Amino acid sequence: MSDTSPTTPPWPPTAPGAAAATTPGAVATTAVDAAATSDASTAGPATGAEFAYDHALRAAPAWWRGAVSIVLLVAAYFLASIVFGLVAMLIDLAVGSYTVDELTTGAALTQLTPALMLSNNLALASLWPLSMLIQWALFGVRPRWLSSVEGGFRWRWFGRLALVIVPVWIVYVGISVALGPIEPIALTGTVIAMVLVVVFTTPLQSAGEEYGARGLIQRSVGSWFRNPIAAFVVGTLISGGLFSLAHVAGDPWLIAYYFVFGAAASIAARGTGGLEAPALVHAVNNLLLLLPTALMNQTDQVFERDAGTAGPFMLLPMALVLGAAFFSIWWGRRAGLRTRAPLPPARGTRR
Repeated sequence: MSDTSPTTPPWPPTAPGAAAATTPGAVATTAVDAAATSDASTAGPATGAEFAYDHALRAAPAWWRGAVSIVLLVAAYFLASIVFGLVAMLIDLAVGSYTVDELTTGAALTQLTPALMLSNNLALASLWPLSMLIQWALFGVRPRWLSSVEGGFRWRWFGRLALVIVPVWIVYVGISVALGPIEPIALTGTVIAMVLVVVFTTPLQSAGEEYGARGLIQRSVGSWFRNPIAAFVVGTLISGGLFSLAHVAGDPWLIAYYFVFGAAASIAARGTGGLEAPALVHAVNNLLLLLPTALMNQTDQVFERDAGTAGPFMLLPMALVLGAAFFSIWWGRRAGLRTRAPLPPARGTRR
C-alpha cells in the first residue's frame, strides 16, 4: 500500500514539494548539537548524563534490539496494510465502487476510493501504537517515552507551535491552489466521504509516520552508537532513506523532497526533544494539501510520482519544511522547552 503523504498540490506545480537538501548530519551538527555532551568516551552512560531524543534508546544498548525493532515494524505495517486493504475492497464491492471483474483484471486498482484511502491512512496510523509496543517489548522502555524526553506528548508546546505553523501553511497552500486550475466542487456522496476520511484520519496517518520513522526507526539506529553525533547522522540517513523509499517516487526531485522532509523532521525532533513539532508539520502539511484535492475529487493525483512529475519548484516546499524545523528549535529554546534528559527507565536499569 502506498504512502499517501502529499507534498504540493496536484496542480502546477503538480507534485510533492522539495528543497535543496543539505547533508542532515552537517545541519544537525551546527544548529542542533552546539550544546551536546559526548558520551563516547565511556562504555556506558554516566550517571546524570543527559541525552538527546534520538539517542534515548541507549538505555538498552544491544545491536540486535534495534535491528529486530525495524524489521518487526516494517513487517507489522505490511500486515496491517493487507488487512485494512482487504476490508476496503470488500466495502467497495459492497457499495458498488467497482465489480469483481474490474478487481480481478486490475482496473479497480486505478481508482482511489474513500474506503481505500481510509485503509491506507489507518495502516499508517497503526505505526503509532505498533512503534510504542515494539519499543516496550524489545527495549523495555515504556510507550510514553517515545513521545518526548519528558515521557509524554507535550500538548501545550504542540498548541503553541500550531499558532504559527498552521497560518504559514494556509498561506503556502492557498498560493499553490491559486496558481493552478481550480476545478468546480460537486458535493457528491463520494466527495463528502473522501473529505471526511481526509479530515479525521490524515492527522493520525501523519503522526503514525513520525512515531515510526523519527520515533522507533531513528532511535533504534541511534542505540547502536555511543557517540551522539554518529547516532544522529546515521539515524537520519537511514530513517530518511526509508521514509523516502516508502513513498515509491520515480521522480528524482520527489525523492529528494521526501528525504529532506524526513531529515527536517529528524532535526526538529532532536532540537525540540520530541515528536510534537515533526508530527504537527507533517499533519498540517498533509491535511491542508489533501483537503482541496478531496473537494475537487482529485485525491488520486496525490499518487502521481512518476519521473517528470516534479521539478526545481520543489525547492520551495523543501525550504519551507527546513525553515519550520529550525523555527521550532529556536522557539522551543525561547520557551524553555526541555530538549535533553537522562535516559528513560528500561527493564533491568530501573532503580
